[in-house]
Amino acid sequence: MFGAQAIRRAYLVDDDPAYRRSMELLLVSEFWSVDCFATASEFADQAPLLEPGILLLDLHLKGASGLDLLERHPAILDRFTVVMITGAGEIETAVRSMKAGAVDFIEKPMAATDLLDRLESIAMDFTLSLQERRRVFDARRQIEMLSPRERDVLERLLNGAPNKVIARDLSISPRTVEMHRARMVQKLGVDTTAAALEIGRKARGS
Repeated sequence: MFGAQAIRRAYLVDDDPAYRRSMELLLVSEFWSVDCFATASEFADQAPLLEPGILLLDLHLKGASGLDLLERHPAILDRFTVVMITGAGEIETAVRSMKAGAVDFIEKPMAATDLLDRLESIAMDFTLSLQERRRVFDARRQIEMLSPRERDVLERLLNGAPNKVIARDLSISPRTVEMHRARMVQKLGVDTTAAALEIGRKARGS
């Protein structure tokens, strides 16, 4: 995991053509893949089709602001990590944007080297976060293969209940609990209950 190659894909939403162009040239020169948008709605329309990446989102846009997009449409941004672009002296609004889900904010103007260093760090954190989200997604997909009763047994095992307690809770015999455990382990493609519980914990995001 620690040797992962950081995602180097950025989406810039800014209504200043000159700033968009200068940012695009800077990032492309450092081997980033960049797509630019002039408005929040333009980005929102395309977001479902875009690959995961860093969203550089200007606070002040024509029409809906960057903060509007962040606060009103969090589901659209699920596959992106958001960095707000703000003018000098807008720290209070920047803090509000971070409470709404942004991971950082950039003040205009910022020295190119400082900007690139910061984005590199954000990109690596985002890459590791995506890897973890993938593990959670895969675990949840495995859990979905279980029958409702097998999921009931797994949930109680995750909460530390022994077989006798599970049997009482579900009004079944301890032997039937053992049968469900065995099938659960088999369906999850592991060899032990402990390994099945690890998948369950990942599916919980814990």
